[in-house]
Amino acid sequence: MDQGDAAVWAAALGIAGTLAGALGGAIVQGRLIRRQVQDQEAVDVRHRLREERQAAFVAVLDRCSEAEATFSPIIVARVQPGWDDDADHRELWAPTNAALEALRRAVTAVAITGPDSMADLASAIHEAVQAKTNAMRLPAADFAQRVRMFGEHSTVLEQAQRNFIRQARAVLAAPVR
Repeated sequence: MDQGDAAVWAAALGIAGTLAGALGGAIVQGRLIRRQVQDQEAVDVRHRLREERQAAFVAVLDRCSEAEATFSPIIVARVQPGWDDDADHRELWAPTNAALEALRRAVTAVAITGPDSMADLASAIHEAVQAKTNAMRLPAADFAQRVRMFGEHSTVLEQAQRNFIRQARAVLAAPVR
């Protein structure tokens, strides 16, 4: 082998080594970029889920407040001397019924976005609001009994809301899996 052949072989091996190094580097870089994109996508999904959960949690509390705001006209009507339990009061109850339905939908949103512990706590709020409503809706022995039941359910609702808020803070602060 003469020097010319050796130079050609050396150049060919150098080019092959450079190409192999470039190709290997490109493969490694491609894998690295793919991994970065996957990691960023996972972060984006977790962030979006956290935002959806936060919106769902706030909606439950907002719909609960809206439902409670509908009780005042009912209470005022029930204390009137001419109140008749057997009369048709659908119009009076329409805002409360609509608010309870909106609360039910908000609870469903929490069940969808999760976690299950929050869905259970949201359901407890809905049940407490429903019980509070029923204290005024269902016939009772007397108004004093109705007021006592309403107060008891109000206490249960306040505790359910405190539990919901405490757990919501924990869920929203924790990394989403």
